[in-house]
This record gives sequence, C-alpha cells and structure tokens, in this order.
Amino acid sequence: MSNDLIVKNLATEYVEHFEFDFGDAGVELTLLDDAPVELKKLITDLCGMITPETLVKVYESLNAISEADNIYDTEIDEKVCELTLFCKIARRIEEIATS
Repeated sequence: MSNDLIVKNLATEYVEHFEFDFGDAGVELTLLDDAPVELKKLITDLCGMITPETLVKVYESLNAISEADNIYDTEIDEKVCELTLFCKIARRIEEIATS
C-alpha cells in the first residue's frame, strides 16, 4: 500500500484520543470527549457501540497499525481483537486517511 505513512500517522493521531482511567475497579480505557467524529463513527459502525470492550479492540488495532511496517501484514493479538475486525478497522482508517 503506497499510503502506509499517511495511514500510520492517522492511526497514531487517533490513539491520542484514548485515555486509561485507573480507578477502584481497575483500569478502564475511555475515549476522550474531543475525539474526532470520524473515530467515533468508525467505532459505532464497526463495533455497534462505544463500550470499554470495543474501545480496547479499536485501541489495540490502532496501535498495531501505527507501529506496522506493512499494515496488512502486521500481527494482532486475536485474544484482544479478532482478525476480521482488525482488517475492517485498517480498511476504514485507510479510507479516512486517503479521502
């Protein structure tokens, strides 16, 4: 893919809109209020709703994309995010980044 750097940069930018909350119940990943509309739409379109579980899957995928040499040939922890969802997220990030 010729636009890897653009896609990786967008994934890195999106990761910055997540925050870890360390509370009495443990660690919870949240999405900051100032997150881009496109990121919120990506989550709801591909995961149904924004929940702590879906945020972990999207966060894991975005981190993998941002660090990958080849976005579609990267390893993803399938215990955290299933491969099919990762591929959908990668495709959507590519669409957003190159539009």
